[in-house]
Amino acid sequence: MAASERYDLIVLGGGSAGIVTGVTAAGLGAKTLVIEKARLGGECSWTGCVPSKALLHAAAVAQQIRTAGEFGLPCQAVTRGQAAGALAHVREMIERVRVADDSGGLLARMGAEVAFGQAAFAGPDRIEFEGRTLRARHFVLATGSSPSVPEIPGLNEAGFLTNRTLFELERVPESLAILGGGPVGVEMGQAFARLGSRVTLLQRGPHLLPHDDVELSEMLAEILCEEGVEIRRNVEVERVEARAGGKILQGRDGAGAFTIKAEEILVAVGRRPNVEGLGLEQAQVRVEPEGVRVDARLHTTGPRVWACGDVIGRYRFSHIAEYEAKIVVQNALFPLRKTARYRAVPWTTFTAPELAHVGLTEAQAKARGLRYQVYRHGFDQDDRALVEGAGRGLVKILAAGASGKIVGAQILGPRAGELIHEFVIAMEHGLTVRHLADLIHVYPTLSMAIQRASQRWYERLAERPLVKSLLAAYFRYLR
Repeated sequence: MAASERYDLIVLGGGSAGIVTGVTAAGLGAKTLVIEKARLGGECSWTGCVPSKALLHAAAVAQQIRTAGEFGLPCQAVTRGQAAGALAHVREMIERVRVADDSGGLLARMGAEVAFGQAAFAGPDRIEFEGRTLRARHFVLATGSSPSVPEIPGLNEAGFLTNRTLFELERVPESLAILGGGPVGVEMGQAFARLGSRVTLLQRGPHLLPHDDVELSEMLAEILCEEGVEIRRNVEVERVEARAGGKILQGRDGAGAFTIKAEEILVAVGRRPNVEGLGLEQAQVRVEPEGVRVDARLHTTGPRVWACGDVIGRYRFSHIAEYEAKIVVQNALFPLRKTARYRAVPWTTFTAPELAHVGLTEAQAKARGLRYQVYRHGFDQDDRALVEGAGRGLVKILAAGASGKIVGAQILGPRAGELIHEFVIAMEHGLTVRHLADLIHVYPTLSMAIQRASQRWYERLAERPLVKSLLAAYFRYLR
């Protein structure tokens, strides 16, 4: 890598957003360099999606063993000591992903260069890297995010876990206090409760998963409580102390002052953008509390700098990072510009049952003053869910207008993260509730719940006074 070399595109960050940006740009023929500070793969591969889903699956297996009697099979208690094997399994899965990962090879085959180290802007059109000055027509920030840590007196001194250190545990803690009732907190709360921990989930607001539909998130909270997770709401943790045998959390909630003792504390209160040491001020890039500021085309305030993925703070999902990366490549390298569209973003929390949504929740629809109808069907009326012992949950569709235009959908149920894509396609291509009702679904599958919920549209149609009177007149005429 010569000091005088110029590139069409330099990508800072080698996670999902950076890899897709590099592969796409280089595959199109652009001279591309991807610079990663540590290792390719990003948060999701090493300390996020992959290990958390491995742990959730292991915890689900433990739950199946424990509840096998419901299916006429012998059941067995899984002790906390035995469950330590699940943590070892997670580390094995991380290593398996590391061995199988071919991101570096894919980038090389597409023609992209990859380098490791710390880069920083030295001006709008250049960066300093390993003693070299490198220039490019355009730059892409894809540096991701890190766990946010609240400023609670005594927390740092007592010690805590985040998603980056959680999977290093070699045994299941006897008790676990989780700060944060978002997806990470809820998923890990259920997983560790199933593996034998006494879990206390501390949420600052009145509801878990505040971005999801309240009705469904409350149903999920009830299920978590049944599995032994203690949920405290409207919590303000005021102090943490380390004492022999554990950590003491003191604070207040709706019931007044509380004191909780836990062996470990997991901090899961959100994310912050990775922008330290990048010299963004030299590139005229503005950073706001939630992330790097971008416009609708994902262009930053810097004349040559674009951004995608977690660092911009909109939707911190790998699937959105990949979507945004492709838009950034098109906009940076070609004159025809494309706008990022977030109307049909699917979102899933991988608890059991899973909670997924796309589009508006009912609270959001009300806040916008929309006139809408709700169509629903419970998994307790879905034959496949019932025979699999997964009859808890609900499909809920929000539709506007006489045509039944879908403005949002929520699913709490088995494999909801897979089922939600039917609604993603419907919303993206303008399909109505009636279209889904008329679509042939295989029986018996979980997707029948979507069809059954959609068929409520016909019931509502027949209940309309004008339609009801016309139908009555028609049948009178036939008789």
